[in-house]
Amino acid sequence: MNVAESITETRNYPYNCWWVAAFGSEVGRSLLGRWLLDTPVVLFRREDGKVAALEDRCPHRQAPLSLGRLHGDTVECGYHGFCFDSTGSCVRVPSADAAPTFSARHYPVKEVGPFVWIYLGDPSMVDSVPPPPELNWLSDSSFATRSGGMEIAANYMLLKENVLDLTHFGYVHASTFQIEDWTNPPEVSGDGETVGYCQRFLNKPLAPGYAMSLGVPPGTPWHREHRGSFLSPALQEGCVDFQDPSNPERAPSCFRVAHATTPIDQTHMLYFWVVGRDFATAPEAMEHLVGAIRKGFDEDRVVLEAIQAQASRSPRRVSAGERSVKADAAGIQARRIVARWMDREA
Repeated sequence: MNVAESITETRNYPYNCWWVAAFGSEVGRSLLGRWLLDTPVVLFRREDGKVAALEDRCPHRQAPLSLGRLHGDTVECGYHGFCFDSTGSCVRVPSADAAPTFSARHYPVKEVGPFVWIYLGDPSMVDSVPPPPELNWLSDSSFATRSGGMEIAANYMLLKENVLDLTHFGYVHASTFQIEDWTNPPEVSGDGETVGYCQRFLNKPLAPGYAMSLGVPPGTPWHREHRGSFLSPALQEGCVDFQDPSNPERAPSCFRVAHATTPIDQTHMLYFWVVGRDFATAPEAMEHLVGAIRKGFDEDRVVLEAIQAQASRSPRRVSAGERSVKADAAGIQARRIVARWMDREA
């Protein structure tokens, strides 16, 4: 199957998987409605602080529950006042003497680090799928972190492949990051369920953004190692370690980024990102980093949305194929991993 078919015509995301539904900071004592994997979901935080998730559809007449109100841990539909507890059970119908036996579907959720994860698949399989991946640096006090997100009008796999092939840096981000030496394909390794890349740059001039954050002049030769990992259909991690060649005994300076991609539907995604580093952690330095990161991710968004629009609108989309090169190796392995997740649902 070519890319045009996979991102427009055939679902390429597994339901039996943990996906990021929101940042924990987004979910409070109000109703948050969100579409995830073709499914309307309403999220809220219970009085004990735990997050609950229901299908955002009242079983009575299908009104979105997120348009209603939260009373304690009870969701009141804004259409006819039907009330549901945090497990989805209908506990009150104002126009009836007794509550009916129907319920709104309830979804398992886990709050891990900054993310609220949700499972939308077969309830009988929830304990057999891999748990949400955890990234140690997200709880490491030596790292300063910042986060953000956006909706992108493109299939989620386009972004997953984008962050597995950084040879696009010199073109998409030519003026933003000014990283000009990502020209050779990286080493790629995998175990069938994950895939990663590694690229080492020895005594290479630092791009201006790197140099400024490390406190040295632009163009100063340093060692750096880039690594990226596809951890699940929902999460990827990027790492850059910087080493001063004149001080090899010193621990490397570490930059990290988490990319969580959650399909809204076949042609739209939610993108949640977190960046962190254990150097240049002052608030003003981190805000400067976030400004550059947001600009770079917006540049990615423009390209990915253009690819999606082309694939969706072109009458040649089924017959128009791809031509892959060595730099695509990690992305191709990621496609195969996702295909195996899909096969397990067949």
